[in-house]
Amino acid sequence: MESQTGSGVQPSLRGGDQQLVVRACDMCRKKKIRCEPTVQGCAQCTKYRTRCHFTPIAMKRKPRRPAGFKYIAQLEERLVALERSQVDQSTVPGNSPRDEQTTSATALVTSNPWMPMGEPQIPLPRQTSWPHPASELQPLSLPARQQLPSKAVALELVKETFNNYNRFLPLFDEEDFLREFHLKYSTSNPEDASWWACLNVVLSIAHRLRGLRALDPTHENNLAGVYIQNALGVVSELNVASISAVQALVGMACILQGTPNPEPASMLVGAALRLAQALNMHREVSDPALTHKQSEIRRRVFWKVYVLDKDVSLRTCRPFSQDDDDMDVRLPSNTSLGSCNVDLFNHSIGLAVIQGQVYKQLYSIRAGRQTEAQRAVAAHELSTLLWYWKSSAQLEPPEDSLMLSGSQVAGEMIHKVVLRLTYIHCLSMIDRHLPPTVQPSPDQELSPSGLLLPGSLCLAESRKAIRLIEALPHGDSSCVWMLLHSFFAAASRILHNLTQNPTSPNALSDLHLLKPFLRLLETLAKDPRTYSRSEELRRMHRTCNDLHNEAHKAVHLFSLESTEFFE
Repeated sequence: MESQTGSGVQPSLRGGDQQLVVRACDMCRKKKIRCEPTVQGCAQCTKYRTRCHFTPIAMKRKPRRPAGFKYIAQLEERLVALERSQVDQSTVPGNSPRDEQTTSATALVTSNPWMPMGEPQIPLPRQTSWPHPASELQPLSLPARQQLPSKAVALELVKETFNNYNRFLPLFDEEDFLREFHLKYSTSNPEDASWWACLNVVLSIAHRLRGLRALDPTHENNLAGVYIQNALGVVSELNVASISAVQALVGMACILQGTPNPEPASMLVGAALRLAQALNMHREVSDPALTHKQSEIRRRVFWKVYVLDKDVSLRTCRPFSQDDDDMDVRLPSNTSLGSCNVDLFNHSIGLAVIQGQVYKQLYSIRAGRQTEAQRAVAAHELSTLLWYWKSSAQLEPPEDSLMLSGSQVAGEMIHKVVLRLTYIHCLSMIDRHLPPTVQPSPDQELSPSGLLLPGSLCLAESRKAIRLIEALPHGDSSCVWMLLHSFFAAASRILHNLTQNPTSPNALSDLHLLKPFLRLLETLAKDPRTYSRSEELRRMHRTCNDLHNEAHKAVHLFSLESTEFFE
């Protein structure tokens, strides 16, 4: 027997990075059978009485690498590349990340569907993507801030906001804001993030209001975009629970509602509501440290973000952030606190409460598990509740006022138009869950009590809503984007009725009535930047085109058959 057999079962000799491995004898390796070494030789060779010889095999083996070594190597490469890029940037004068960072929201705010592609725009983003639906929230450097106007010009803008917008939708207290304005304006900078954001929000709103009255709102829209960019630059710094931080976030959300994408506004509303809850603003607390005025300001700010929360929830069909069962704050009171129209604001709050119930009872996951009959019962109850709200809100302004040109509609009238269209959107969301059997023909519009039945009510209100397009300032896109979903809901209801009832005597007039809205959709869809950025617009455009083609064929087919019949 060879000497190798006595060196162990599997002798191995190591030299440097070489390893001598003996796994099987020559005969077993040749026959490709299992080798079972023993002291006298392997079991197979002993059994067949053959010569058992082990030939050591030299194999080169590298040291075993630790787990995750590839990931560590990638991190090292990225670190080296980052250090190299920083060195390169430091050698180029004036090259700073802060000079390149802007926000995508600026492009959204300044987008105007009626503006030619060659018009000057606020610079588009290169790095910073907040607030953008597809981005992750990461700590960002502040964008290059734009210079504020002179104090006299800024004071005019501030007063314009408080004399118009804030009077109907109270977000700031005028006395407190002006006190801070005179104390801090000359030294305003992003270091005081809450004040900086609030100031720029007020300036942006003022330029938006001026744009509503201008024949060419491009300049005012660009200035509004500049100031909202300043405010958005400190969003990541608004993480301290203070009422001014809540006001800033709510103000930015209000402005971003008038953009093609509702997602940024939704995220800002959620952040504002979390800060408000951290301040216990959703509770009616009796804190001796708070004066009556401070308590009233807290209520108004909370209810403002509450209204936005419910509106965005029903618009996107996503859960709201504030449940009605987890709050007990009182409604704003009609006190001498400024010149606010509390009645109009409280009507907005009442509608927001109903909007929350519509989502909860008809569009939530729990509602989806119920039967159609159960949702229909809930829809009937909500329709009745909404009718009572409309009766108390008195949303029937004179028809002549609604037909004014866009440049003349301002002040309280524009806020009533917005509230009315919000009501119509809510009504259409309820109407979708009413069974077809309760939706009567146009000739049967009155119930025995003299009230419009639910199906006919939604159809009649939808016709009124489409007519309101003429009352909006077409030169400014913010109003259009903010209310586009309401117009779409009304147009969809009319088109659905035409496909189901092409014999209606109002069929041809309804098709003619929808032409301004369809032209508006086509105008918006022609801008490739807007069309690619707004998923909501793409969905509306496709749906309305399909419904309009179907309704047009049905109505004209019936008209042709009627003509042939009489001939």
